[in-house]
Amino acid sequence: MTLQHTILITNDDGVEAQGLAELVQGLHDAGYPLIICAPDRERSASTMHLTLHKLLRLRERNDLLSRYEIDGTGSPIWMFDVSGYPADCILTAIGGGLPDHLPKPSLCISGINRGPNMSVDVLHSGTIGGARQAATAGLPAISTSLDSFESADFQVAVKATLELVGLLCKIIPVEPSNLGRVHGSSLKSNGASDEDLLRKAINNGDVFLNLNVPVDWAGEFSSTHLGGRWYREHIRIVDKKEGEWMIKLGSEHIEDDPLDNSDTLCVSLGRASVSTLGTWPQGHPLSVSDEVLSRTINTEGLPQWLLKRD
Repeated sequence: MTLQHTILITNDDGVEAQGLAELVQGLHDAGYPLIICAPDRERSASTMHLTLHKLLRLRERNDLLSRYEIDGTGSPIWMFDVSGYPADCILTAIGGGLPDHLPKPSLCISGINRGPNMSVDVLHSGTIGGARQAATAGLPAISTSLDSFESADFQVAVKATLELVGLLCKIIPVEPSNLGRVHGSSLKSNGASDEDLLRKAINNGDVFLNLNVPVDWAGEFSSTHLGGRWYREHIRIVDKKEGEWMIKLGSEHIEDDPLDNSDTLCVSLGRASVSTLGTWPQGHPLSVSDEVLSRTINTEGLPQWLLKRD
């Protein structure tokens, strides 16, 4: 029997979020064993926040499996929540917090997020933070988002995510090759070509994929770079007294620069955006160069390095 890749799922919308539920159902229907370890409540805009010097509560949440219409005959699902943030959940799942009998995950998926994670969003997003935390630990990772705060139908994003997962599982092993980073910075991704280097980099966790799907997606992808997105009028004063103000952080409107091959532009044109993002900041010994990442851009479809040729 062929071993199946086990997928670790987290998010920042919380364990009961609709986007997570539809992703779990889609992956289960496709036959993947699943480990869900997600925050017990909404933790949006939490980046890679870690809960230090404070106890976390870890709970088994098999009570939620009834919503997925699981009959017990398919691939297994293990479901947990944590009273922390997406990065806490990832470290719990791969750092010894879950029961010993669970398999090691082959891949992490963070999402499906309600709302996009493009451009500057990658600096604030808990969805991105969950995927990046997994990648820093040497686990291949995808972050995935639907470009809407209103739509309750995540099926287009599920379909696009499943397509990426199917391609990625042709490249990554069932047993993760770099989980825990036991070789530290001595294991640097390299290769004879960009494609070879990037396939090694996704295996090592030195890059990860960021997927954003428009609600009207018709099946087309573009390989993108981060766009220029600007949030304007951040603060609203709700109430004020003498020497004291109640304020709310948000944004009155968003401006997107129409940059060629950017994630924001491609999504506005109805194409799913796939960005190959570096896990590490430039200057880190394991960072993948900007030159290599810039060559992942492909307006005609998915990143070429992801399309393994038999």
